[in-house]
Amino acid sequence: MKHTKKVIIAIGAILFLLAAVFLAGRFGWKLLGFRACQGAGIEAVEVSEGSVRIAGFYPGSFPEGFCGCYSKEQGNTLYVGFRFSSVFGFFSPGDFDITIPVKGHIDEVVMKTSRDETSVWRAEQAAVPQAYTAVPQAYTALLQQYHTALAEQWNAEQMQEAGLNPIVTEICPADPLAQLGYRAEDLDGDGTPELVIGTMAGDDFSGKMIVSLYTLPADGAPQLLFDSTAQSCYYYAGSARFANLGSSDLGGSFVTTVRLEEGEMIDMTYTTDPADYIQLGLTPFSQWNA
Repeated sequence: MKHTKKVIIAIGAILFLLAAVFLAGRFGWKLLGFRACQGAGIEAVEVSEGSVRIAGFYPGSFPEGFCGCYSKEQGNTLYVGFRFSSVFGFFSPGDFDITIPVKGHIDEVVMKTSRDETSVWRAEQAAVPQAYTAVPQAYTALLQQYHTALAEQWNAEQMQEAGLNPIVTEICPADPLAQLGYRAEDLDGDGTPELVIGTMAGDDFSGKMIVSLYTLPADGAPQLLFDSTAQSCYYYAGSARFANLGSSDLGGSFVTTVRLEEGEMIDMTYTTDPADYIQLGLTPFSQWNA
């Protein structure tokens, strides 16, 4: 009887120890704050009065379970860090959809880890900005050149020699003036209008492609920020972010996200969902009139 009692006590102690280790691993990391936090793939950020919703996933290839998040509200900025663990990958998925209560007005959401900080949402970039009613004069020569090339249906070699993106000869072979459009707007809120050239219609990929993106530096001459190619295509994902879908020389594929910030493309630490790609309201080149 005494032996049975000792066995029961021993089993209970082991179970208690295992439970303590499990809980410490699942929640104890929060004692270290952002020092224990990792980066995450962010799919959606929604900011409302009194709360912030963030949906995402574990960005690595080996499955790790989502343990939770650590957040801190500072001024009008919400700092958020995430924690994953391979131990808990068997108990919970790496995907998450959390709602964080906030006390004040939030203008920016920043993902914070032990090493760096990444802005994942800003109030001034949350909505698609309105296009300029008139295209800035600095872009007119470039747009006129595109219009001429499309109207005369230049081949890829002619487009490339003129400094225009030759991919349009592949994606808009039938009626390029109607299938390709343009839009001038300040995407990153720095006061400088960017020029977007993209497709007008099609499926979620061919119909939403950003063919080329330009900005205006201090000298006022259009500067190319990126071109889509057959192996590397760009799509607008809101909040001055662009998803880059491509393929490598080894046959693999990749998905990355870059953000336009003060005229420069900044690599992000997360990917964006194709369901979030935005069809910008472009003006077809058939309506261009310099």
